[in-house]
Order: sequence, then C-alpha cells, then structure tokens
Amino acid sequence: MKIITILLIPFFVFATELKIATYNVENLFDFTYDGTEYEEYIPNHHNWTKAIFKKKLEHTVKVICELNADVIGLEEIENEHTLKLLQKALKREGCGYRYSAITHNKGAINVALLSKVAIDRVRYIKVSYSSKDRDILEATLGVSPKLKIFVNHWKSKAHPESQRVKYAKALLKRLKELPNGSEYIILGDFNSDYNECSVIEPRLNDTNGICGIDTLLKTYINHKMNRLNEKIKYNGIYHYNLWSEIDAHKRWSHDYYGKKGSLDSIIIPKTLNDTKGWFYERGTFNVFKKRYLFKGRRVNRWEYKHGKHTGHGYSDHLPIYATFSNSIQKEYKHESWYIRLWHWIFGNKEEIKPTKTVVVNQSLKRVNFNQFLKIKKLKEPVILKNACVIFKRGDIAVIKDSPKSKTINLYKCAEEVEEGECYDLKVFKKKRYYKFNEITNIEIDKKIGNININKYIPKFDYLLMDESLENYGEIVRDIRGKYKNRHITVDGVKFKLYAKKKKRGIYKKNSKLFIKKAQIGYYKGEKELVIYSTDDVIKEN
Repeated sequence: MKIITILLIPFFVFATELKIATYNVENLFDFTYDGTEYEEYIPNHHNWTKAIFKKKLEHTVKVICELNADVIGLEEIENEHTLKLLQKALKREGCGYRYSAITHNKGAINVALLSKVAIDRVRYIKVSYSSKDRDILEATLGVSPKLKIFVNHWKSKAHPESQRVKYAKALLKRLKELPNGSEYIILGDFNSDYNECSVIEPRLNDTNGICGIDTLLKTYINHKMNRLNEKIKYNGIYHYNLWSEIDAHKRWSHDYYGKKGSLDSIIIPKTLNDTKGWFYERGTFNVFKKRYLFKGRRVNRWEYKHGKHTGHGYSDHLPIYATFSNSIQKEYKHESWYIRLWHWIFGNKEEIKPTKTVVVNQSLKRVNFNQFLKIKKLKEPVILKNACVIFKRGDIAVIKDSPKSKTINLYKCAEEVEEGECYDLKVFKKKRYYKFNEITNIEIDKKIGNININKYIPKFDYLLMDESLENYGEIVRDIRGKYKNRHITVDGVKFKLYAKKKKRGIYKKNSKLFIKKAQIGYYKGEKELVIYSTDDVIKEN
C-alpha cells in the first residue's frame, strides 16, 4: 500500500542539510488598495508609488537571494498577493522558492514561509479572536523525519509584556499537543530580547516578571540561560535559544534608532540538540551582515523621511540563520535515489552511527583577578576565581575580588549572576573597550558566597576624578550635585555626566540630582560619570 501511495505523490525530498532563516522585511506592502493598509502605504500617498514599491520588492529580493536559505520565515508581509509577487520576483532573479505558506489575518501584516522543499501541511495557531493579534504559522516540511516550523510575530513593545505572554501561551498549548519526540523549530520576530526578563523596562512589566520568550518557552531555567553543551535537569517542555552561541555583546539583529536588540530568534527543543533525526549543527547560527545592510554603524532600514518614502534602505531587522542536518539521510547521501527510497519505505536495518560527537572540556586553568587582568587575549576559556558582583543593571554588571581590586565589566552577559553574590566564572571572551576591562561571554562554574556591597563601593569624592586612570571603572555612590548641559557640579567642581537611559523631566538645566550609584568612565581623554539606570537618579527640590 505504501509503495502505491509513493507512486501517486510527488517524489520525496531527501534533504541532508537545511539552512533555516528568519527575516522581518519591514512592511512589505503591495500596490493594491485593500483598506487595511497602514496610512503610509496607501497607493499614491506619501510617495508610495508603483516605482517605489518595486524598489522595496527588489531590495527584499536581493537580501533573500544572497542569504540563500532553504527555508525562510518572513514577518511583515502584507498578504498572499504580496507574497506571490515576491515569489515571482525571486524566480526572475534565479533564486526561486517553489513552496510557500502565509497566515490570513484581517490586519495589515502577516507572517509567511518560503521553502525550497515541499510543505506537507499548514496550520494557523489562533492567539485570540481579536483581529489585532496575528496568528502563528505552523508548517510541516515534506522531509523525513518530519520537521515543523513555527513562524511568529509577537506584539510590539508599544504594548506591555502580557500581550506577548498571550502568544507564548498559545504556542505552548500547541506544542503540548505534539507527540513525544517531535522535531520542530520556533523562529520569527518575538519583539522580545533573548533575556527579556532580565532587561524588561518597568513600564512593560505587568506580569510580575513572567516573560513569554525566556520564562514561558523555558529558554531560561532557574534564571540561567540553557546552553547547548549543558545537561538540563527539567522534566517539562524547555528550549534552547541559539543566541546562546553568540558572544553576548554581538547578540542583536534589530536596530531601533541606535538601540540594538535581539528581537528575532531561532529556538529549538531538546530533540534538535542531539544526533538523532534532525539536529542543529553547532556553530552555524549567525546574523546576516552584508555591508549594504548598514549605513555607517546603523542598520540601513527602509527610509521614510519627511512623510515620504525615498526608495532607499532595506529593513530595521537583519536576517538570522542556522543549519540543521539529518543524521539518517547523511548516511544515505552517496546512495542512489531508489536505494534511499527503499530505505525510507522498508527502513534501514543497519546500525546508524552518530555523525557528531560531543567533546567534553578538559579541566580549565584557574586564575585570580591579577592574573586575569594580565591576559591580553584568551586563547582558551579560563576559570576566574572569586568574582564578586558589586553592581548589576540588566545584563551589565561590575565585578571585583576585593574592595581594593580593579573592576571588570560583564558586558551584556550578566543575566545569570546576582548583585552581592560571588562566583567562580568560566570566561570565554575578554576585551578592552575605552580602557574598560570587559568580559563578554561567561558561564557560572560555581557560586561561592556573598558580600556586603557597601564595603566594595566607596562614597563619591571628587578626588576620584583626577587625571590618573587608577580609579577608572570604579563604582561610586551617593553623589549630589547640580545638572547643566550634560555635566554635574559637585562641591563646586564640574564633571561630565552620561546617562545610558534618560527619564523625562530629570535632566533639566539647574536640576539638583542625587545619584545613588554610577561608574567612573572615560571618554575622549576625560573621566566622566556613567549612569546605567533611571532608578539610580533622584531629582531633589
């Protein structure tokens, strides 16, 4: 019966390797008026002409062709008509995608999938009955074993976290319906950073610290990011976010007026972190960063200037991608198609040997602070002993090993450590940045104790701001002064003041400020005080 069925359906695709990507194309609207368009994309308004639409289409095609993924999830596609126009344009350029799927939301934009391999089945996961909530696209690829792709575009950060939690719950409900051992990839624009609960803004936190991407999809367990090379002790559904393979300071694919974030993700279950069936090829996850996608240091997004489309730019997102291999089909790759078909129908009784082996790290060198500071570049990971966290804001922290030691910044990799705790840290990357000693990739080796932070953080004294670099990087507390033109005057002495985040109404001319904590920084040959959080500044009467 199975042989007869095979003869009646298109030939099965024996894929051995798939490059999977996701790309938010930023409002790819067509030139047909449907009544659901954003105001800026109504035909013949705001310079949204047929010629400008073709430019937008051409630019999108260029990126997708050069990315050359086998399967690509797309966010912000207006509708099925727009998707078909994109497919035709790709085919004309010689990089066609035969198969496609798209949601059919009543709103202005949808999520879609383009594939070079067959799509067996499509399903739409309803987030709510509101037309304002986009469906999640579920597509089953025609490969063996079966592989599902879930394409997501969650609510933006104009809305509180509870709106994104809705999407996570709808997705999880579907995942729990799948048979045990199912293989799937979750991807898209989640409008959440990979470590959202560590960096969430207070105005968005209406869920008491529960976040869709890291706490509900369980890419974090016990406040620690799941790493591909670690054994996870958890009985329920959990996932790995492939951002974990990239150095923390490089974890970004989206640029919002200079503020970089990791809103796009590719997330896998434990069934893809092995050597059976489909599995993730470690080290292949990356961000697509062609030079034309940048304008200086900023992403070269689609330009809408003075109320008009200019026809320049691409998207405010960069594509991300990863490669997945098929351990069974790799064993067959040198066999003829009919032998492979025979194996697929009747099975292969020969033992399948794993195509990958897991390398266990040998014992690492253990170093103290002084030894670590003398290392210019790490050739291999080391264990940094007694790293005490004296200051933490979001995913940035400052560590010391004693009250009198120099400081080291943990830059965008501090989500797993806690202020006031001491650790032995496994350090993978270090660098110097404007005379800062920075660590950009860590894992906790073990927790070893805690400290009284106030003994490690001195009260501010203007003498600390002398021209020497001895106190550079130091955290100081209890600073009172008058603010004017990005400077603060303390006891008659004026210093530069730089706020990473600004709060409306705080930094006004002649405002009297009380700064709880700041870091002594260095910029253009001069020391300055750096404030990391609006919660560290109080405006006094």
